[in-house]
Amino acid sequence: MTKATDAFERLQFAMFTTDPACKDDDRFISDVVPAATLAPICRTCPVYDLCAAYGELDRPKAGIWAGKRYKTNTKKGN
Repeated sequence: MTKATDAFERLQFAMFTTDPACKDDDRFISDVVPAATLAPICRTCPVYDLCAAYGELDRPKAGIWAGKRYKTNTKKGN
């Protein structure tokens, strides 16, 4: 098991026992809403620390995790 997988499992368990601030809020999976707009909501979330830990380890390519959007390098080589 990777560290990212372990972090995700801890986050997932916490989300079963505690509602995250982003629950049922589609803005957190939108590609057009700036992360900075949603970051204040994230900071009030009871699973913020677990979400941040997972985000830093896995760097998800979609969604906003603990107030941050992880981008992939889209620069094309020659």
